[in-house]
Amino acid sequence: MKKGLLILLCLPMIGFGQMLGSISSLTISPANPNNIDTVYIYAELSFTSTGCPLDVKSYSIIGNSILASTQHCLGIAAAICNTTDTFKLNPLLVGTYLFDLTLSNGSGGPPCTAGIVPSDNDIITFNVVSSVGIEEHSTNKKLLKITDILGREAKGTKNEVLFYIYDDGTVEKRIVIE
Repeated sequence: MKKGLLILLCLPMIGFGQMLGSISSLTISPANPNNIDTVYIYAELSFTSTGCPLDVKSYSIIGNSILASTQHCLGIAAAICNTTDTFKLNPLLVGTYLFDLTLSNGSGGPPCTAGIVPSDNDIITFNVVSSVGIEEHSTNKKLLKITDILGREAKGTKNEVLFYIYDDGTVEKRIVIE
C-alpha cells in the first residue's frame, strides 16, 4: 500500500519533469543590423506537451548585454508544441551585443505557476554597425530646360537668375555675372 501511494505521488512529478521546453534556435533580423535598424530576435521554441501559450516575455538592456526571459504554460498531455517568440529591439548603438535568453515553463493558466528551474538557456551574439549615408550623384543627367524666375523658358543670358532643370528632378539656380 505504501509503495502504491508513493508511486501515485511521484507519477505527476515524473510527468511534469518531462514537460520541459527547449530553445531550438535564435535568429536575428536583419542579419547585419546597423544603428538605425529595428532589430528582431526570433526564438524558435519546442515543448513536449499539449498547448504552449505564452505567459510572460521580457528583456532588459544593460550595456551591450540583453537579458531576456520567456515563460510558457504547458498542458498535461504529451504532444509536441512548437512556437516562436519575437523580441523587438529598438535601434541599438554601434557595438557587439550578447542576447541571453532564459526559457521557463509553468503549469496551468495563463497566468501559470512557474516551474522551479529554467527549462533552457541560449545565447547569440551579433554586431551593430554604423549606418553610412551615401548619396548617389549621377553625372549623366540631361538638361531639360532653362527658365527665368517667372518660369519662362530662357537662353543662358547674363546678369539674370536662371533655373537649370534636369531630367533627374534636380534644379540648379545660377546667376552668371559679367
